[in-house]
Amino acid sequence: MLALWILNILDLAVATILIGVHFGFFIAAIVPTIMYLIIKGLILIKDPFSIIDIMIAIYLIILAFGIKTFLTWIFVIYLLYKTIISLKT
Repeated sequence: MLALWILNILDLAVATILIGVHFGFFIAAIVPTIMYLIIKGLILIKDPFSIIDIMIAIYLIILAFGIKTFLTWIFVIYLLYKTIISLKT
């Protein structure tokens, strides 16, 4: 149960960092965030939602090069939705 709360807080942090990077802030947080998402995605690879975590990490790499798309908002909404749903259970 505690691990679920920690992962939810980290997902909220990823959503915040994703928005920040989209607007040019939190640039130093890109590499640790990418590492977190890839490690979490590989550990929980049997969960289909972990593939999306890996996709978010790949998108962060693209975002680091300055390519901004609407995917930022889709991924932020996904992370917020995932956090809210998992906190209800």
